[in-house]
Amino acid sequence: MRSLDLHIPSRRQRWRESIHEFLHVLRDPFTYAPRKNPEVVFGFLWGLPIPVFAIGIHLHAAGLNCDLNVCLAILRSNPGYIVFLLHPFLFAMLFGALGTMRAHREAHIRKLLEDEIHRTEELCEANTRLQELDKMKSEFIANVTHELKSPLVTALGYTDRILGRHLGEINERQQKGLEVGKRNLIRLRKLIDEILDFSKLDAGVAKFESQPVNFSETIESVMENLALKTKDRGMAVQIELADPAARVLGDAGKLYQVVLNLLENAIKFSADGSTITLRLLQDGSKWHLIVQDQGCGIPADVLPRLFQRFYQVNASLNRTHDGVGLGLVIVSKIVEAHSGRIWIESEPGVGTRVHVELPVLQETANTKEATYATATPG
Repeated sequence: MRSLDLHIPSRRQRWRESIHEFLHVLRDPFTYAPRKNPEVVFGFLWGLPIPVFAIGIHLHAAGLNCDLNVCLAILRSNPGYIVFLLHPFLFAMLFGALGTMRAHREAHIRKLLEDEIHRTEELCEANTRLQELDKMKSEFIANVTHELKSPLVTALGYTDRILGRHLGEINERQQKGLEVGKRNLIRLRKLIDEILDFSKLDAGVAKFESQPVNFSETIESVMENLALKTKDRGMAVQIELADPAARVLGDAGKLYQVVLNLLENAIKFSADGSTITLRLLQDGSKWHLIVQDQGCGIPADVLPRLFQRFYQVNASLNRTHDGVGLGLVIVSKIVEAHSGRIWIESEPGVGTRVHVELPVLQETANTKEATYATATPG
């Protein structure tokens, strides 16, 4: 990072600049215009007492009366007193110059403020255009991914029919090729679904149902869905549920997606034979879900960026894990939509812990009306 080099002038330089500016404004007509520059009048009045007191002291010492002819006679006999008479004009010039300097600086400040306001308005307009373009982009991606799903579903359907021998017999080599193609079609469908979900959430058009959900059953359902995958990799999954009937208010499908994504990430980034732990605890008015793995871990400087769209810890072309970097972004948006919060703790070489907090569902005894408990972020 290039350092910002700020030049701070020395005291001598500041004095030189001030003297140069003062000498420059002495040639400015504004310095000697009392109607435009009220500092001229103020300076004249400030210096006026000096000749008055000087002549008055002389008159008092000489025992003379204050008379115009007497004063003129004193000035003729004491030419040095002219210096006192020049003081009001010298002060007027001095204060006028200072007033001109101040007027120039105020005009410069006004010009800077006007330029800043103009730049701010331009930035606001540019920001508005960018927001509109971002919304159009999200809507475009949502429409495109939606259109991509139709031919993909058709391709998967015909692949299943061929593998099921509904369209005739196939040999062993054809079956293996079709199975590889089906796996990649499923992978593509998952990526499209992920992008579609993100686009809807990002554009604010995603629909959420609001109903009581047994969160413990959701976790167990995800565990059953991924049991074969963990078994194939020799992984042990430990589960601890504080309440088998833990209930939250929200969208059952979206909450299932949250747990599924977190557990799939734990499996993806863990070594074969390792242990994954899921714990659901109650912390006052919140359910606290912890998904812990024994994977490679995440560097501390990377953690704040994990919830940025399309960000991946290893984004190189030779990365070993699939995905486009939207999983955690989708999870965070779903959790926030349910008045919850999510954060991650990790240590490289040790593992990662993902924390999710959701409000406990409170039901009144009389009306059975579901409401969110007030949850204060910790």
